[in-house]
Amino acid sequence: MGGTLRSNAWLGLALAALLLALLACGPSLATSTTSEPPTPTSEPPTLTARPSPTPDPQATLVWIDETWSEYINERLGYALRVPHTAFWYGGDCIWSEADGDRSYRPVWAEIPVMMLEDVDRVYITAASTIEFTQPTQEAPPGYRTFFAGCEQIINTLERVRTREISSGTWEIVVRDIASDADLEAMIDDVYGEACRLGEVVETDTPGVLRVRVQGDGPPPPPPNCWVNYMYVFHYSPELGLAITWITGQSTYFVSDPDTHEGYDGEMIRSFRFLP
Repeated sequence: MGGTLRSNAWLGLALAALLLALLACGPSLATSTTSEPPTPTSEPPTLTARPSPTPDPQATLVWIDETWSEYINERLGYALRVPHTAFWYGGDCIWSEADGDRSYRPVWAEIPVMMLEDVDRVYITAASTIEFTQPTQEAPPGYRTFFAGCEQIINTLERVRTREISSGTWEIVVRDIASDADLEAMIDDVYGEACRLGEVVETDTPGVLRVRVQGDGPPPPPPNCWVNYMYVFHYSPELGLAITWITGQSTYFVSDPDTHEGYDGEMIRSFRFLP
């Protein structure tokens, strides 16, 4: 961006590069723990996630300190800080036998943060997630579900596109903008066709405007566009560029699972358009 978005040919190259990177990491990246429930003396699995290299040749990570790097995407025209790691609930699993349980259960885990680039957007997410396998259903009156296996899955572009991952993800969408009609089209794509362009106001950053998405309110009646979550929507008329992403209703990138404090605020504040 800062010009015109590349064609789908770039996407094919990016996917090929990502596939090669994952294959180079070896088969241990997705390891099934066991096909049978462990005995009471079994140790919980040790699952270590590894980040996938950034496939976009025009995107770089610049080291800042022990916590932060700056993610710079020259092609899409922006930069922001990202933490090296964050905590996700369900980033790991343990075998539980508490209160009659006999199953793998999710726990908090510190996982590397990964960026996955698509044609007009970037996904910021956990490098891996846990999937539970071999479910069995408890008879009434409990109705609990037990899982005899737990598998670590490395996140890929295809998985985030199809929403197969359970960890919090920022989907940062970038578009060339020449008019209000282009902003409307961007809102239709990201927030839904029932949503409308609201106020466009100045920010503390010269030349950067904040775009508001206009919904149709809470229920009743059933809303078609109820924007009841936090989001970022910046627009630079000078660059002809807009960027938006939904940040959700809670912290996605947790720095302390005990307090649920996170990195999200610093990531948002660090955003900048590239000149």
